[in-house]
Amino acid sequence: MTPVLSIGSLKTSGSSTLALTLAGVAAAAEIPVVLVDAARDKDLAEWAQKPGRPAHIQVEVADDEIALERIVRAARRRGDLALIDAGDNAEMMRAGARLSDRALIPVRFSPLSAYAALATDRMLAAEAGKGRRGRDWAFVASAVTTIPSRIARTIEGMIEQSPTPRLEIGLVLRAAYEAPFLHGGTLFTLTDDGAPGLERARAEAVSIAYELGVLGYVQPTEHPAREIDERAAYAA
Repeated sequence: MTPVLSIGSLKTSGSSTLALTLAGVAAAAEIPVVLVDAARDKDLAEWAQKPGRPAHIQVEVADDEIALERIVRAARRRGDLALIDAGDNAEMMRAGARLSDRALIPVRFSPLSAYAALATDRMLAAEAGKGRRGRDWAFVASAVTTIPSRIARTIEGMIEQSPTPRLEIGLVLRAAYEAPFLHGGTLFTLTDDGAPGLERARAEAVSIAYELGVLGYVQPTEHPAREIDERAAYAA
């Protein structure tokens, strides 16, 4: 399992959504996870106050590098997965990247988001010699459309300017990803009434989690999301 992931971009690009989505997958698989809210807007801390937070998810707030390091080190000692939401805070992005095994740069469906992602990429490249040995970073789409367009091609061309890898799968524009922030809970505890498109969103979330090592390096089954759904239902 990849024990620590840091998520952030210099323009708000869905870092909290991606962090909570991955945490929901881990919790459904009964993996203890610490969600570290190091972003300015504290969306994850607000989510934690809503009903339905799984017992396997703990939310901690970090407002400076010292607090962030303390939380991450404690998570490593316990063997928990740690997901750092740095938001658009450059200081916390640098600190989170140094403490993590992999940093993720989310990219939303807009050229402005792509410009910010490339700026974040350059910032992380300048920090490459600091922090954990062998750490890396990658782009991940946090809101994409399945409909080809000139904007989509423009964003793709911009990201291809960098040698930094990008995940082949991302979060498609689905209401289900935002539903936990409205209602509480996660993709795996909500119902279709409160979060339309859950089945596809769960499948995407599990695929990303496998690709990032959140679920370990076990080969996924033919229907990994369905398997985790069943485990979540049993645990409930």
